[in-house]
Amino acid sequence: MDVVRLIEEHLGKKAKIDFQSMQPGDVPESVANIQYSTAKLGFTPKTSIEDGIPSFIEWYRNFYE
Repeated sequence: MDVVRLIEEHLGKKAKIDFQSMQPGDVPESVANIQYSTAKLGFTPKTSIEDGIPSFIEWYRNFYE
């Protein structure tokens, strides 16, 4: 819901959320862990989600408008 909130804030629109019951294959909880990709690939994120969402929205608007 944090990502939805960020998108709402930067679009200036309220999301229409339709919560559904769990579906087959849904994961009830997940904790992202990039230790493996950092160790094996040397990948380290440079952009936080708080900075990435508004940057993506700005790019999208410029590209498609």
